[in-house]
This record gives sequence, C-alpha cells and structure tokens, in this order.
Amino acid sequence: MARRKVIYNFLLLVTVILFSLIFLQVSAEESEEIINIKVSPDILINEYFYGFGAETLPWLWTKENKEMGVNEEDIRLNLERIKEMHLPITRIFVPWETWNPSVDYKTFTWGSDEMKSLYKTLDLYQETGTKVILVTVDWLKDSPWMNVKASAKAVLRLLEYLVKERGYNCIQFWTLTNEPELTYGWLKKMPFKNYVQIHRLVKEGLRKRRLPIKIIVSDEVESQQWFNNSVQSLYKIADIFSSHLYLYPQQINLIPGFFRERLNIIKKASLFKKDIPFFLCEFGFRGSDFGACTNSLMESYEYGLYVANLCIEVLNSGVDSASLWCLHQIRLIDEVSPESGKLMRIGLWAYKDEDWRPFPTFYLYQLFTRYIKSGSQVLRARAFPTDTLEAACVKYEDNYSLFIINLTNKELAFLIKGIDSDISFKKYLYSVSNLSTIQEDLLETDREIKIKGYLKDKIQPMSMILYTNL
Repeated sequence: MARRKVIYNFLLLVTVILFSLIFLQVSAEESEEIINIKVSPDILINEYFYGFGAETLPWLWTKENKEMGVNEEDIRLNLERIKEMHLPITRIFVPWETWNPSVDYKTFTWGSDEMKSLYKTLDLYQETGTKVILVTVDWLKDSPWMNVKASAKAVLRLLEYLVKERGYNCIQFWTLTNEPELTYGWLKKMPFKNYVQIHRLVKEGLRKRRLPIKIIVSDEVESQQWFNNSVQSLYKIADIFSSHLYLYPQQINLIPGFFRERLNIIKKASLFKKDIPFFLCEFGFRGSDFGACTNSLMESYEYGLYVANLCIEVLNSGVDSASLWCLHQIRLIDEVSPESGKLMRIGLWAYKDEDWRPFPTFYLYQLFTRYIKSGSQVLRARAFPTDTLEAACVKYEDNYSLFIINLTNKELAFLIKGIDSDISFKKYLYSVSNLSTIQEDLLETDREIKIKGYLKDKIQPMSMILYTNL
C-alpha cells in the first residue's frame, strides 16, 4: 500500500511538472509579439516601376585598364556577373571628350578607344534588354554648353549615330550632364537660360529625327533649389526628373522626406495632369573616407542593409526608379576628369588586383535587380506595429516579390497576410550567417514555401528576407 502511494505521488508530480512546462511553453508563445505584415493587392503605390539599376562606367576595354592587366578572361567574368544581375536599367557616362574632343561640334571620333569600349558595353545591354540612360557629361576646362545651338546639334548627332546607325535601341533616356548645379552653377557659371534652351532644342531635334528617347532633367545632388528651378522651367520639356542622394548612415531617417519633398514639387507643377516620373539616378552612403573615388564602407555587410532600407523606401514612396553608384571598380580613363586615371574604388565588387572579389552588397542588391522587373506594380505593404519591420511588395503579371527588413538587434516573428497563392515561393535571406553559404552568387535558402492566406515566419536581427515566385 505504501509503495502504491509513493508511485502515485511520483506520477502526480511528473504530471504536474509536464503540465507546468506545457503551460509555460504556451504562455511564452502567446507572449511572443507577432508582427502583422499586410499586403493590399488592390492598393497601388506605383502602376509602373522602371526597376533598380547601377551606374556602368563603360571602360573595361580601354588602354588604361589593359595597362592594369585586365584581359579577356577578366572581361568575361565581369560580363557574366553583370548578366546574372538582370539589370532592368543602367546609367552610362559618355564624356564629351571621347566623341568630340576638339569641341568643334562637327569632328566626331566614333573610332576612339573609349567609344569602342562604349559600343561593347552597349552590346551587352542590347542583349540583356536593359534600358540605358546616356549622360553626355563633360569635365572640359571650357564648357561646350556655352554654345547652345551647336552643343544641342552635337548631342543630337551622337544620339542619332548610336541609335539609328549603330542600332542601340537600348538607349532610351538622355541626360544633359551630371550634377549640373555643381559643375555649371558654381564652377563655370553657365547661365541657367542656356541649360533650359539646350533641353528645348534637343527635345525638338529628337522629335524631328524620330528618336524615341526620353529626356531626364535636373540630376542634381541634394539641391532642392536647382531641382525646383528645373521643374518650374522645364516641366513641358522633361519626360523624367531626377536627383542624387548620398547620406551618412545615421541620416537614413531623412530618406522618406527627401523623396516626399521632390515628389511634391513635381505634383504642384503638374496642374492636375499626369505626374512626370521621378528617378533617383545616383545613390550611396558615405563612409569616413568617402570621396569621388573612395568609399570603403561599401565593402561592409552593413552597407547592404542601408541599401535595402533605401530600396524599400523607394518602392513605398512612389519613386519610379533608383540606381546605385556604381556597378564595379574600374580604372577611369585618362585626361577626362579631375580624377583622370584613378581607380574608382567604389562598386559591388573589387578590381583585378583583388581578383574581382564580390562585396556583401552585391548579393543583396541583385535581389532587387533580378526580382523586380521593369513595369512592375508596387503594392501597399505595411507592418503592424510600426517601428518594427519594414516591408515592400511588387507584382509583375501574376508574380510577387515581398521584401522584409529587420534593422533591430533581436529576432522577430511575423505573419504575412494578403498574398493568396498556391504557387511555391523561394526564400532568400541576407544575413551574416547566410553569406557564408553562398552558392552561384545567390542567397537562396533550401526552403520552398507557400503563402496561402497567410505565412508565419521569423527574421534574424539585422537581416533582410525576400519571398518571390518570379
């Protein structure tokens, strides 16, 4: 009898312990904060997003890079990597000095070393279907733009030659020059009326020559006054307005306001017509050594998170495109700019002297270039409670790409609602741990999941997830 009582008490104790553990586990699960991410397929932030791109400096084949030992095998590596990024859009400098170095507006050097390198770069983008923004930048001592009529005719001749004679219909946009408020507003004091008149003449010339090229206007770097003046003076001429943005990481909270400010300027000038698109044609984040050709911060893991945060803000703010500065490290051509012949030590991967080593941001950024197609719709995606996670969702045909970023120092659980699909989604994770398991330059996990009504998942601290069925 006594033995039975001991056994009974033991079993009772075990039962109590088990139920206590179950209760504690349930309580812990119930107390775990679940963040709700709601996608609204019927609410469009943007009906047509042009895509994320990067600046291509088109000089892989020039003598300057050959002198540094760049060979055909190196070029093939670079071209294959660019192809794998599936860039929807890219921006390319074509320095005035490479196609009309005498600035006589009529003697064009179509066969120069730099132009031949440009053609090979355009061959690549013609093949991949990438939309090209061509920028007729100059770093000349005496500005070619002072002669308004002659410079407009020369630009039209360049565009006609590239598009009609060489067949590069990938060139779909033209920008007069890079950051004009710096070069012409401060240094060379080109009258703003010249800037306006050149655009008018080029617009008319494009129409007469039947060149289907859109004009991008402003292209300043964080100068609200220049942007506002450009919108007010060139609203009827411009097809797109653009700006550049370079912030320190601690200024990342300024991004939404920057976009809102410029979109409001365009909207106020629209007079209830269709708003002209706004592109962020250059962006980056400043490290302690930031300069024209240096930014070692770009080699860090954290840089990828800054870029992801900006890309999500681009989508959710209604911006129409954004391009990172710049695609990869390369030696600049000689006698063109104040930085002539220097190595551009900014890019998603290193130069030949470091065996073209990819940086973490390369793996992150291609998730935005590969899985957001030109022409995608941006849907509203919100996280509740706020100040926890940020999310953005795009739709292309019947395919979704949902981005979620966690900039906190703790793992967070979330629930996705609003995407009802039987199609399997692939999951990509940008995290410190996942970077060590890279295969074929992708951050894909070994999971295939379905979002049918909802999906519950967790996200690591300081990381980003992409779910896509594209």
